[in-house]
Amino acid sequence: MADHLEDDEQVEALKRWWDENGKSTMAGVVLAVAGTVGWQQYQGWSAQQAEMASDAWGAIEVAVQSDDSGSIETINALAESLKDDFSGTVYARFAALQLAALAVEAGDLDVAESELRWALTKEGENSELGQLIQLRLARVLADQGDTTAALAILDSNKGAYPAAYATAKGDILVAEGRHAEALSAYREARAVLLALGNPPGILDTKITSLESRLAPAEEAS
Repeated sequence: MADHLEDDEQVEALKRWWDENGKSTMAGVVLAVAGTVGWQQYQGWSAQQAEMASDAWGAIEVAVQSDDSGSIETINALAESLKDDFSGTVYARFAALQLAALAVEAGDLDVAESELRWALTKEGENSELGQLIQLRLARVLADQGDTTAALAILDSNKGAYPAAYATAKGDILVAEGRHAEALSAYREARAVLLALGNPPGILDTKITSLESRLAPAEEAS
């Protein structure tokens, strides 16, 4: 679970940004595209949709924090409903991410992959949320055994989250037994975090562990 903490923090940051700015941003984009024709009617409809989707997501968050034994069923039902009724909103993508997380916890990686791919069809690949979705998809693909596809994602698109992408790459390479390559990925992630003024955290432990493992081989050579 520790490997996903940074991902979760980034999702929370995106949620907070949307709650604070998303509705006004959506309004501005639609205004620029649609002009003034029917704007007042559309503005009212768009704001209502965003508000209803926000309320639906709020219900999911309450269920996530609940200790009720039936909360997982509730979350699944609410998330599916949100995706069906408000598929064009960012909250639908959040709902898919939540469903994917539950599927991973349940060991159902096929469902997790399906949810993440659905979310990606609704979100641009180069957006911050799109890159976060791809990061999670890479981890799921790796857990399914498709490390080639997972590494291709991590190597092709990491602009918004270079440290998280490099860390995920290192984790996958470790699982593959490619320790020297993993060490290089971890060091890359650590350098990015330090450049941003962030503590490397568990990366130091991972790097030290790999350095110790590789040292005898390097000495022998």
